[in-house]
Amino acid sequence: MIYFSPFFYYSGAKLIDTVSNKPISWFKDFIGVGYRYHDIYMNVIPLFEDKVPANRLWKKTIDWWPDDEIKLRFVEQNDNYWLIIYGGSTYKDDNTGFVKRVQVSDNYKRFKAGYEKKAILRFGIYKENPKKKDDGRKYDLEILKKSKSIYDIAFLKYEELSPESIEWQCIEENK
Repeated sequence: MIYFSPFFYYSGAKLIDTVSNKPISWFKDFIGVGYRYHDIYMNVIPLFEDKVPANRLWKKTIDWWPDDEIKLRFVEQNDNYWLIIYGGSTYKDDNTGFVKRVQVSDNYKRFKAGYEKKAILRFGIYKENPKKKDDGRKYDLEILKKSKSIYDIAFLKYEELSPESIEWQCIEENK
């Protein structure tokens, strides 16, 4: 058994959060990630198609995460990167993390270059608006109001990950 300081240990093929004593279940059914640069701190915005399920997911998971325990990882692999967000809560019987493989973009590079050791996590709704089909911009983006501050942000290379790390296990489980 390998221990991760201070909150996780590796047992077989499962990473277990010792705070909640449950394995991390990875949620990957969101459509992508957006970035917003115009606030004091840059925003990382997982994008969803429907507002009601996104709000429910936030309330079930991220709403309970203490800001100083949220981890945001960007694991670069060739021309893509893995967005990995996890935290966990001592109050809820839930240990959900978020993972998505995304193409490297100019927006990602801009975020990486200027995030200033803190970011704001918010959910966004990105869906087609049938009223806007004529003007070429047929999609709307709504950024939800709830937010969390993230202080633990890391940019990693897949080739340099340890097989015991949460990030490596997450990627292998969600390929």
